[in-house]
Amino acid sequence: MKRAVLALLLLALPILSAGQSDAPVRRPEIRVGDSWTYRSTNYFAPGTHEHETRVSFADDRAILVVSTSKSDGKEVDSSWTREWNAVTSPSRFVFRPDSGLFRFPLRVGNQHEVKYELLRPRMSTAESSTTGSAKVVGWETVDVPAGKFRAIKVELDSTVQPVDGSRAFSRQGTFWYVPEVRRWVKFQIVTPRASISEELLEYKLNEN
Repeated sequence: MKRAVLALLLLALPILSAGQSDAPVRRPEIRVGDSWTYRSTNYFAPGTHEHETRVSFADDRAILVVSTSKSDGKEVDSSWTREWNAVTSPSRFVFRPDSGLFRFPLRVGNQHEVKYELLRPRMSTAESSTTGSAKVVGWETVDVPAGKFRAIKVELDSTVQPVDGSRAFSRQGTFWYVPEVRRWVKFQIVTPRASISEELLEYKLNEN
């Protein structure tokens, strides 16, 4: 009898795991004081860079963060939608309407269009336009300096068209988003001109 019960439980485990993977990932509840420290690498330049990203403001429409360099203490601001889509980047570019990568709730198999223009600060004309798609491809275990996490992977496949008439180029990206971290723990973006990656070193979340 005990063996039969055990066998049934073992058979049920894959079903339970599949059900958990199929559950949609809700939009994170971001709080002022939440912070994430990352190490970034540019494959076409030597060395790495570490920075802390801390939430300075959050409401139902926007997230404002301050990123502080660990090397020189320099601070830069950026703004995001409540779904962690960039509106203004730390390099001060403006996304119109936003970068459009995440669309919550995240569910494996979901796919949506990504379309935006990139503007320089205080300019009303676009420098480039980006079109493509983002797809939630599945769950993976990812190991970064902050620990080992079960992450939902989102892949970006897009084309960037500069407005100066130069040749369009491809941009591929992969983001590993972890619900309990409230943000991604790793990403990689690759273009013919540059390739960068980022991984989480540590994080602190405000539970109040």
